Amino acid sequence: MSFAWPWFLAALPLLWLIPRSRSSASQGALNHPYLATLANQQQTTPGKRKLPLLWLLSWLFLVLALMRPQWIGEPITNTQAGRSIFLSVDLSESMLTEDMRWNGQSTYRYKAVQEVVGEFVEQRKGDFLGLVVFGSFAAVQAPLTPDTGAVQALLFDLIPGMAGKSTAIGDGLAQSVKQLRTSKSKDKIIILLSDGENNAGSVSPSDAITAAQKSDIRVYTIGFGGDASASSSFFNFMRSSGIDEATLKSIADQTGGQYFRATSAGELKQVFELIDQLETDDKDIDNFRQINELYWLPLTASLLLLGFAQVNRSTLRGRNA
Repeated sequence: MSFAWPWFLAALPLLWLIPRSRSSASQGALNHPYLATLANQQQTTPGKRKLPLLWLLSWLFLVLALMRPQWIGEPITNTQAGRSIFLSVDLSESMLTEDMRWNGQSTYRYKAVQEVVGEFVEQRKGDFLGLVVFGSFAAVQAPLTPDTGAVQALLFDLIPGMAGKSTAIGDGLAQSVKQLRTSKSKDKIIILLSDGENNAGSVSPSDAITAAQKSDIRVYTIGFGGDASASSSFFNFMRSSGIDEATLKSIADQTGGQYFRATSAGELKQVFELIDQLETDDKDIDNFRQINELYWLPLTASLLLLGFAQVNRSTLRGRNA
């Protein structure tokens, strides 16, 4: 416990400046209704040995109330949202290519993406995140939200082909830009991941780039997937298309972001760790403490003691009448 106005402790000796009798009240001494009431308690009565303790305690509690006692809680960290980040994930049929390994086991591309991006999402506390998926068209799975757990859950529900078999990179970027335009965050970021060539959609990558530039949105692009020659089967080889690195590089270069190439789940994890480091250094963090005012406790005690002294004084007078 602490006191907001500790200097009021200097008022404690003022009680002894109260005039000792009614006749001395006009001789320039301190004159205040509350103090005068206390002074009246000093008049000679049969109970004079008991009454002084009551008004002394009443004055003491009044001074304590004036000092504003406070209970200050433990520091609480308030982290303000640092960035708005939209994940734009390719869910074309080629994401079913089984050329990745995770935890020592062979897995599909989209499964590796879910694991790596899921960890990234979990670490973005204090940011707003959103999720767009694209194939032949783009669809919003999660609008901007601080609920990283919800975004992570939606990410693990994704299935390749749910947005069509083709790859509409322009649509995926444009839909993410549309969602970020209304964000009030100073930093607006899109992380776009694709494993194929732009071969579908109603919005060209160049038009989507222009929209991102007008909205001051930075775009990180990732080309993900193993070499076609390393595919585990002829079926995978036929289904896996080459990565449109020229388009992905152009998007990143023209929006102030970076392009990354990841040929394995381990490399993809390193890419997201790097992006996490690039985009986590200037969140606003403020520490504050909750303050509970306790002045009313000594003030209540002071008034109760003063009231009891008055009642006691009146009772004594009645007995002596």
